[in-house]
Amino acid sequence: MMREAQPVLLAEDFDPPRYVIVSARVSPMVELARWLFERHRIPYEEEGHAPLLHVPFTWWRRGGVEVPVVVSAAQTWKGARETLHGLDSRLPGGERLFGDEPAERERSIALVEQLLQRLLLQVRRLAYFHLLPLRRVVFPVVADGIPWWERAVIAIAFPIWRRLMGRALDFSDAAIADAPLKIEEAFAIVEAELMACGTRFLGGDAPNAVDIIFSALVAPLTLPDGYGSKLPAREALPPALRQFVDSLRARRGGQLVLDTYAAARPAPQPRLQRPRRDRTLAQRLLGPAVLRAGARAAVAWGAPIVVRQFALVARWTDVRYVLEQDLAFRIEPINGPNFHTISGAFVLGLDRGPQFARERRQMYDAVSRIDVADLRARVRDEADRILTDALAAGDRIDVGHGYAHPVAARTAAYLFGIHGPTEADLMRVCRALFHFSFLANANETRVTERARRAAEELRGWMVDEIERRRRDRIAIDDVLGRLLALQDETGAPIDGETARRILVGLLVGAIDTTAPTVPRIVYVLASDPALLARVRRDVDDPRKMTGWCWEALRMWSAAPVVFRRTPAPTTLAGRAIPADCKVAAFTQAAMFDRGIFPRPRQLSSGRPLQHYMNFGAGLHPCAGRDVNGVQLPELVSRLLKHDIAAIGKPRFVGPFLDELVVTIKRPRP
Repeated sequence: MMREAQPVLLAEDFDPPRYVIVSARVSPMVELARWLFERHRIPYEEEGHAPLLHVPFTWWRRGGVEVPVVVSAAQTWKGARETLHGLDSRLPGGERLFGDEPAERERSIALVEQLLQRLLLQVRRLAYFHLLPLRRVVFPVVADGIPWWERAVIAIAFPIWRRLMGRALDFSDAAIADAPLKIEEAFAIVEAELMACGTRFLGGDAPNAVDIIFSALVAPLTLPDGYGSKLPAREALPPALRQFVDSLRARRGGQLVLDTYAAARPAPQPRLQRPRRDRTLAQRLLGPAVLRAGARAAVAWGAPIVVRQFALVARWTDVRYVLEQDLAFRIEPINGPNFHTISGAFVLGLDRGPQFARERRQMYDAVSRIDVADLRARVRDEADRILTDALAAGDRIDVGHGYAHPVAARTAAYLFGIHGPTEADLMRVCRALFHFSFLANANETRVTERARRAAEELRGWMVDEIERRRRDRIAIDDVLGRLLALQDETGAPIDGETARRILVGLLVGAIDTTAPTVPRIVYVLASDPALLARVRRDVDDPRKMTGWCWEALRMWSAAPVVFRRTPAPTTLAGRAIPADCKVAAFTQAAMFDRGIFPRPRQLSSGRPLQHYMNFGAGLHPCAGRDVNGVQLPELVSRLLKHDIAAIGKPRFVGPFLDELVVTIKRPRP
């Protein structure tokens, strides 16, 4: 369930926006879009324009005249209705705009449609009819937050702009006479619903999406505090409009608007910009083909390469040896400091010892009881729901952030028992922590500070949830519940801090090992039509689909190298390795070793699964490998059941492959 009270974030704490809202900033429909995006903590870039001058920009984005036009990688939502239904389809259960149950959704959609029919045009028509004659009042309102040249155009050509606005909104006598009647009908509908509910809000004790939709749409005629752009002061309104505004504010519906803004309008999101560059120079130079060539060259060289305090090992047996001989090649100097920074010790940052043995047993005891059949069914259902909603709106889907990322987040929240205030918060915090824990350089101060703030957020969610379960004696069969039920050597329940540390490590790795990996797999498999045809024949065979996925990751590895450090001098394949040497285990190269992977340039679904090192090996493999063993093949197979007509270019956000748009060939009716 989404929480209303949320901390204000710094601009650098947000993920880069994946949505652009092309807007006329003062528009109540745009205010509605801003409010809903901010309420669900979904970052966006607003491209604000003046009314009427927005039209070339919405057309250029393949929208229409109506704002907002919301543009994402795979879809464009045109106007209020498409934005509402598009955002609803994007949200998880518990956050969906129209509710979760079919009957509730049907009622909410019908009520919202009644409001849209009466308010979308009429509020703007009535407000502009009264305000356009007053240049000193209307100009600051429409010019707020727009480009300087648009302000200049309106200032210079105000009479022409005013005349065109009147023509577009239809200021005929009949239309102007009808506007207040339609608006009052909408108020009457809402007030009847409130009377039937007997509650302060339509949503009960707190506003729901319908409260917000109504409040945003009538805000220009009720003037609440907190509107997302400039509104005229009540004292500046002409007498007829001021009288109408006062009459609305005095009604039960007007009080609902004021209360909803006070209770549920979030602080405005900082100004954000969608990244314009999709790959860094390193990502361009070290693409999948280059990494494969490097992997083949390294394994062909054979012997470990040692240069002072650095060693590179590539043969399968040598890489396996490094990962299995954990006392000679230690992980704690590599991962330990970062885990201590964000949460304290975790198994993937601990070397063999009493704490490692105890907490590894506790972790796997909780994780091993995950119901695989239930997990598979949930992943299938969520994947199919996202695909169905996307294909109902068009023929394109973003495999990264629009598909794999939300499914991974929902799976993790269900399995581990931590949801965050919103799904977007959970994804944002876990990505910040994953970036710092596994991918950041030591000198990336901004990444470190962002991770520290994210760790504090996650700690608060976990402490609150642990306290809630213990205080109210709530028993839930998820990983957190199983950890809290475990006992230490004395027979007492393990302390909440231990449960929290274990859960942080699991949760941080759970989402962002899946979200960037699925688009890699799909890109490899779908880029070759002949290979794709072979794979599609196996979409109903989980074992073969696992093989295809692991083969695709062998070709484009998410983690081609893992590191260890030697505490003392040792030898490896006859080569001396000095103390304090950083050892790079080139796992992708190991999976091109002809002795283990015959004909390594070819993809085959029948290779032994135990030979792959996509998720590490030895005593410190990826803790989520069993979940990924179910989730990755299911996500790929559910997508490939559809006929892919085209595949786009992978787009990165920082080190993460975040976007891959595929076009689905829709069956003819």
